[in-house]
Amino acid sequence: MTAALLLAAALAAPAAARPTLDVQGRAVRQGELLLVVVAGNSAKAAPSAEFRGRALGFFYAPSSGTWLAFLPLDVDASTGPAELAAVLREPGGRALRDSRTLDVAPGDFRVRRVSVPAASAPARTDAERVEDEDARLRDLFARGETPRLFRGSFAAPIRGARASGFGARRVVDGEPRAPNSAQDLRARAGTPVRAPADGRVVLAGRLFLSGLTVVLDHGQGLTTLYSHLSRVAVRSGQTVRKGRVIGRVGRSGRSRIPHLRWALRAGGARVDPYSLLALDLDAYLDPPPPDPLRMSPDCARKDLPPPPRWGRPLRGLRARVRALKPAYVPGERVSLLVELQNVGRRSAFIDFVRDPAARGIVLGFNRGPAPFSELASSATARLLTEQVRIPPRRVLCFEQDQDASGPLTARATTGYALTYGTGFLYSSATARPGLWRGTLTAPAAEVIVSTSAAAPPAP
Repeated sequence: MTAALLLAAALAAPAAARPTLDVQGRAVRQGELLLVVVAGNSAKAAPSAEFRGRALGFFYAPSSGTWLAFLPLDVDASTGPAELAAVLREPGGRALRDSRTLDVAPGDFRVRRVSVPAASAPARTDAERVEDEDARLRDLFARGETPRLFRGSFAAPIRGARASGFGARRVVDGEPRAPNSAQDLRARAGTPVRAPADGRVVLAGRLFLSGLTVVLDHGQGLTTLYSHLSRVAVRSGQTVRKGRVIGRVGRSGRSRIPHLRWALRAGGARVDPYSLLALDLDAYLDPPPPDPLRMSPDCARKDLPPPPRWGRPLRGLRARVRALKPAYVPGERVSLLVELQNVGRRSAFIDFVRDPAARGIVLGFNRGPAPFSELASSATARLLTEQVRIPPRRVLCFEQDQDASGPLTARATTGYALTYGTGFLYSSATARPGLWRGTLTAPAAEVIVSTSAAAPPAP
């Protein structure tokens, strides 16, 4: 078999998966913000969805290939079941209908009944000021930026502060008042207040009830408010980054003790800002870079059979191999996890064959590798291999279910001893310090071959 034939042995690509619809959040109840995630949708045509007569605004996350939308449940949202109806689009453009039934539960909010003497009611001029300021804030919340300004998950403006108050409602002389639509964060006067995410300052000044106040527009309908500050550290129109100090805790306005009033509006809906913090936006907008040493998702599994012994080290590297399942049906294809660990003090560079179908030229199970003379060609070597750096104490991990003799199948012999050798490989970087050459061996990976019709389930 030639290297060219090995390169042509790739399996046909599987059919595109159907787009999926998922709803994430702390809970489906009043005052919560939910995240609607659509995966597998066309990148060119946005999905659409509607909940209780309101259309959701989707935005694309290119780093994860998903579409996202916020679904706010106002603090006074109607309870009970309601349908989230969506139209998803396959990469080819075909529209598919999908839906979820969301059963909105009532929020667990405190109710306090009080009596207030008539003399304590605000004067008419003060009431007018409050009305004007409320209208101004509602306009700011309604005019939120459409483009996304935030880059990932949100953080608390004061880390570790004790919060209370969201959703609490006062009943004054038998008349219910509006629920508290913010969290009250306890903190000492002067404590820095930081932007929870990137945004634009749309208000920085003094209000009658709220005192010194900052409002940030984060885009996609998300607006946050910070009030009762002792100092404002930003100006209106300014763009701020996540973590930037925007003010300091105080008791300005109608506040008796130092604290921060922190509110979130999502498309105008009043929701608990901590429900936004609970959404793992980083997973879609700013996912961590993939570990180049973990070349299979199974490398991160915690439910694998116990690891076997490592093989003998050779020039700083050692190997081991284990089965991905504890038991197999006779004739079933066996998948093995191969790990190469650097036990030396310096980084090791190893030529790694990308294509699992061609990887039999450097490894074998219960047999040696099968080198090919075609690898003397630098062009072929560049096509087949890449040079991987393994830092000290790190492990290069990949999955393998075949060698040069073909697929590995569960037979009477249940041990799969590894031989891994790269001594014969050609590389254009052979002069690079630390380039590893040699042959590693690892003890056999033992698996159980079940004689019954049904094998034990995969872990």
